[in-house]
Amino acid sequence: MSLAYLSKVSALTVLAVSIAACSSGGSHTKISPNTPPLTDQSAAAQKIEANRLVLLDKAKKAGLSDKQATAYAEANKEADATVAQAALEALVAEKVAAEKAEKERLQKIEANRLVLLDKAKKAGLSDKQATAYAEANKEANATVAQAALEALVAEKVAADKAAAEKAEKERLQKIEANRLVLLDKAKKAGLSDKQATAYAEANKEANATVAQAALEALVAEKAAADKAAAEKAAAEKAEKERLQKIEANRLVLLDKAKKAGLNDEQATAYAEANKEANATAAQNALETIIAENERMALDEALYQAKGEYHNNPVYALGEVTPIGGGTSSSCINNYCSKFSSHSLVYNQPYSVVIGEYTSKQDGYSFSESSNISVQGLKTEELAIPTLGKATYSGKAFTRDGNYLQTGGLGYQGTLSYDVNFENRTGAGSITGLGDTVELQQGTISGTGISAIAQQGYKNGNYLLDFYGKKAEEIAGKVIFDGKDTIGFGGTRGEISKK
Repeated sequence: MSLAYLSKVSALTVLAVSIAACSSGGSHTKISPNTPPLTDQSAAAQKIEANRLVLLDKAKKAGLSDKQATAYAEANKEADATVAQAALEALVAEKVAAEKAEKERLQKIEANRLVLLDKAKKAGLSDKQATAYAEANKEANATVAQAALEALVAEKVAADKAAAEKAEKERLQKIEANRLVLLDKAKKAGLSDKQATAYAEANKEANATVAQAALEALVAEKAAADKAAAEKAAAEKAEKERLQKIEANRLVLLDKAKKAGLNDEQATAYAEANKEANATAAQNALETIIAENERMALDEALYQAKGEYHNNPVYALGEVTPIGGGTSSSCINNYCSKFSSHSLVYNQPYSVVIGEYTSKQDGYSFSESSNISVQGLKTEELAIPTLGKATYSGKAFTRDGNYLQTGGLGYQGTLSYDVNFENRTGAGSITGLGDTVELQQGTISGTGISAIAQQGYKNGNYLLDFYGKKAEEIAGKVIFDGKDTIGFGGTRGEISKK
């Protein structure tokens, strides 16, 4: 219940009493002070006043101020006890709420003061400045407080800057005076203008002891430098002569490498890498590069000549490798047909002999086909040796075993073939494939030999060529009845001069 409400109630109560007193036609009865209060109005007024005093005392004990208690008692002196008690409790509650709100307001102000204090310190203000700023702005809004802080910071920055500029100016003047003294001293000690200037600049802020030690060190260094200058000139001359000699050697090696067949890039790299090496080391390096070039060229040539069979782990060197091609069969109205195929591959370093076989059965009819081909790096005609004798040893394979009835992939035999390079003839045999296959003597023509082949009652012919850079291998095939029958190849042993 507010004080305004209590005042309004009190005013109405007084007005009611006045109206009651003025009733009875406006006549007034004068009561003597000695007349005892025997009327009903007098008794009622005394009772109201007594109630007011009780309410006044009760309000003060409830914690209301004198002003609040007086207003409350006046407003409720004629109210019944329940209304008066309710009014008192409302006033007490209002007072408690007001005190709580005030306490919270003060706490908020204090919290804001502490925030502003911390912010001011972080902004660089001294403790005294920060405390004064926080106290002055603790109830200000954020914008005003921030503006005040920025103004103080700007003022402090300006003051600090002025003080720093003054101190810096005095410091620089002192340093410059010392630099001029050191410059003069250095020139008198025999240093050049450039050295003296650099010395004075470097030591203008050093103490006298340090500056003197630096000057003495420079003087000693100058003496040593003068001595070293002549030695340096001699060393530079010697180095120049050494580099000229190295460059001359590089040009010699470059020319030598090009004449040895290296391309421009290889020759340049070789000469650069070996220009300071001794003759033996340089020669060994050149021979290594030449050998590697030859190896790479040979490897590329073999890839071109042998294709997929070169450096392929599936086709091991010196072995006959069977490759299954597949089978198929079908039957229609008791008429059956079967088909099968496979390959045999005899791989050597420079050559490969490939046999491709098929067989087919239609009812009671049976047929087969074979094709033997040779791929590899053929020996050039002029590279085939012209002196001595040699034996070629290797392996052979045949189409036998490819029949549908056996399901085999072929048999392997052994080749031995002798060549007389001086007489330009060759002859040999193949064993292990049934009767010995006689490869009768033939004459070297072009890059190979062609002559008669016999196996038991069968007569035919064989063809072979030399493979490798120096006829290291032979490879070819035997033909019976117009069909490719046997594939063979061999590697040359040592050439005997006897």
